Amino acid sequence: MPIPFTEEAVHYVADRVRQVQEALDRRLALENVSYYAPLGGDLDEATFIRAVLEEADCDLLLDVNNIVVNSINHRYDPVAFLGALPLERTRYIHLAGHEEEAEDLRVDTHGRPVGAPAWDLLAKAYARLGPVPTLLERDFNFPPLEELLQEIDRIRTLQEEARPVSGNAVEEHSVRQAAYG
Repeated sequence: MPIPFTEEAVHYVADRVRQVQEALDRRLALENVSYYAPLGGDLDEATFIRAVLEEADCDLLLDVNNIVVNSINHRYDPVAFLGALPLERTRYIHLAGHEEEAEDLRVDTHGRPVGAPAWDLLAKAYARLGPVPTLLERDFNFPPLEELLQEIDRIRTLQEEARPVSGNAVEEHSVRQAAYG
């Protein structure tokens, strides 16, 4: 469940994340979530996410579709939002489709093919990050396997087109190995 974007909530969430990371002796990656009602608070969504990740010293699980859904539901520019996130902390990416309930309402269902806005935003993320391990999420309304494989092939193509993170051939190979397993 989303929480208000406040300084108090930043400290609360970051404290809990640090506790879990210490108990597991592992870094966590927190996902940017979709939400459907204004949450209020003294911070915007990207500032809140950045503050939690920095204070907790954890990573980001970047959900591209959640950015698309939230940008339509809450009327903001998804590319500007992506640019405001601490993308250097991204360890994984999620990609999915959503339901179009109305012109100004999207619901993150993982039950539809990935839409053009999410594909475009994924390409922009890869342009900044290089190829990052990416999970195609589909929870129901499964199409024929061939259609799912086409989406996976499109992810791979976008990853291959992405510039290497540093331009170093050894690092580029390591990043691609992580992306493809």
